[in-house]
Amino acid sequence: IYLVLCLRGGLIEPLLKALALTYNCEKMICQKCYARIPPCANNCCKCKCGHSSQLQPKKKMK
Repeated sequence: IYLVLCLRGGLIEPLLKALALTYNCEKMICQKCYARIPPCANNCCKCKCGHSSQLQPKKKMK
């Protein structure tokens, strides 16, 4: 039964879930160019928005 649940996509290991959250969800978003930036950043890393400081945290998943 365990193998069937894994193959159907009904089970995600907690370690993989935590890893996915750090790479996909725990980010900052630039309000000018919508770039995804690390959570500890103070300014955007892109030139097209002029290294803007208008950052907001990415919305949490429901």
